[in-house]
Amino acid sequence: MKVSVIIPTYNRREDLAELLDSLLLQTYKPLEVIVVDDTPTNDIADMCGKFYNKFRERDVNLIYHKNLRKRSSAIARNLGVEKSSGDILMFFDSDVILFPDYIEKILEVFMTNSRALAVQGWIINIERKKFYYLRQVFYKIFCMSHHAKDSCRLFEYPSALTKVIECEALSGANFAVKREVFNHLQFDGNLLGYAYMEDLLFSHSLFKRFPHSLFITPYAKCIHKVSQMGREEKDKLERHKQRCRLYVFTKLFGWKGRLLYNWQNLGGIILKISKRLIKD
Repeated sequence: MKVSVIIPTYNRREDLAELLDSLLLQTYKPLEVIVVDDTPTNDIADMCGKFYNKFRERDVNLIYHKNLRKRSSAIARNLGVEKSSGDILMFFDSDVILFPDYIEKILEVFMTNSRALAVQGWIINIERKKFYYLRQVFYKIFCMSHHAKDSCRLFEYPSALTKVIECEALSGANFAVKREVFNHLQFDGNLLGYAYMEDLLFSHSLFKRFPHSLFITPYAKCIHKVSQMGREEKDKLERHKQRCRLYVFTKLFGWKGRLLYNWQNLGGIILKISKRLIKD
């Protein structure tokens, strides 16, 4: 299988360098690594230039592409698809670090399961904050993102994963898709900037069209640093995420999506009040 790696990035020079280093160590070499840059400066281009020969020595083509369209991680992913030539397209956020056998283990799922159209690896550094288990119950009631063992449903990500299982959605931080999928779907370019929930919109649409085609494997491991580089200020980011969430839910579920949006917001309000009471 020929693998194309696609990395959208914005103002994450150091994070991207760590990801590229981890790609150089892969036991299964990709055909090409495509960096789609939303950064207005030349920092990313200069850094990619320093990596070019390192990838060339491994017979991997490092391709840098400046996104001259509207800034959007969704648009950047689509540009990467246009530039790619692999059979399997792997998408990574630029603040991810891969274990050396990540690509190899992802391909094993495609090769052993004929139904697989998309496969994601497992993010191992899940943060367990104060009152973690109580929070998970609360989040589940209000259909918010939560964790569960050996389960990967909508808004649910495995806290522990012991086997390859089916998914209802994929994490945008790391996932792989067969090229043929893009004959039916693409990432939604209406989601601009930090295109919050673009991964859920794309992957759950794929799940609805082709059930039993999404998988997650515990053997393809990665670390998602959730870098603060390239992000907007907190209040502005929160407003942006609210708009994206309403758009995605409405597009996926129609009027039920608006109910889901309001239900999650109610959960968020209760959570904020609870935090204030605990502090007091």
